[in-house]
Amino acid sequence: MSFDRITPGSLVLVTGATGYIGSAITDLLLKKGYRVRGVGRSATKAAKFTESLQATFGARNFEFVEVPDFKVAGVFDGVFDGVVGVVHVATETAADALVDAEKALQDASNTVVELMKSAARAGTVKSLVLTSSSVSAFKLEYGKDAKISLDDYTTFFVDAAKNLPESANAGEKYVVIYCATKVHTELEAWKYWRAEKPGYAFNTVLPSTAAGPVLSPIPGYYSTHQWINEIFLGQDSIGLAFMQPSEWLVDVRDVAAIHVGALLSTSTNGERFWASGHPFTANKLLAIWREAFPDRTIRPDFAFPENPKLELIGREKSTELLKGLEGRDWYSLKETVVANVAEAL
Repeated sequence: MSFDRITPGSLVLVTGATGYIGSAITDLLLKKGYRVRGVGRSATKAAKFTESLQATFGARNFEFVEVPDFKVAGVFDGVFDGVVGVVHVATETAADALVDAEKALQDASNTVVELMKSAARAGTVKSLVLTSSSVSAFKLEYGKDAKISLDDYTTFFVDAAKNLPESANAGEKYVVIYCATKVHTELEAWKYWRAEKPGYAFNTVLPSTAAGPVLSPIPGYYSTHQWINEIFLGQDSIGLAFMQPSEWLVDVRDVAAIHVGALLSTSTNGERFWASGHPFTANKLLAIWREAFPDRTIRPDFAFPENPKLELIGREKSTELLKGLEGRDWYSLKETVVANVAEAL
């Protein structure tokens, strides 16, 4: 497998570069000799992130560009100078969707399509990878084992988001609308790419619940990483809403590798890739921590029903991509969740 679609030293644009997944992708690209232009909504908030990466990898190899509002037409045109590859990780926050779900869906998909149009106009981009989510392909239910392929889409989430009952609490709304924005955005991206045929390869990555170490040099609240820590510490966590039932868990370093592999491989184009390490449940995490930290009191098991079995058809493509790029298999569940809680000890 060849990973020379984009040569080292070339410039790769990463949106959401300061986030949990975005910072892991940025870190891996820099370590492999690529230059990175991070894009985010606030250069001020990213100042320490930028300073740290420039100190480690050199000022020439990392820069940060502020784009305050991703939803404005043509807003990305000014950030593509010299860009050869793109990884679009950033997404519109689902918190806004609690006010207007339909607007949130439209804003999220418009952002992605506008970025893809700007990439096409640049004329230098060879490859673009979009971060989607495993929730855009399936929704597990208790009592129902599932076998899911990469041709599956959870379009029902879009209707559900538009028709949420007023009685739904904030957590329930967040879950449904997050899932809806992910599947709607991915479908709109594929629609644009297939219809307009821009001159670059396009692939999407569907991460499961990401965990493991934070690769950003700046402390912060890093979504699913923090959810795992909250469960470890016996705290309430919105993450539990995504674990009833649980699907698969994946190390954020593996998520980064699948993105970078899809970006660089000469054999990837027009494909979806699972970023899914291992099946898990919240109680399995508790068992791992009890074994790893025998002197620590870990909360009792959750009284959840038996978790359904889930088979992900086509995952071997991702394993091949990971082994080809990194020369290793997926991080184990234990390696991932022990590394995740290191700073919470």
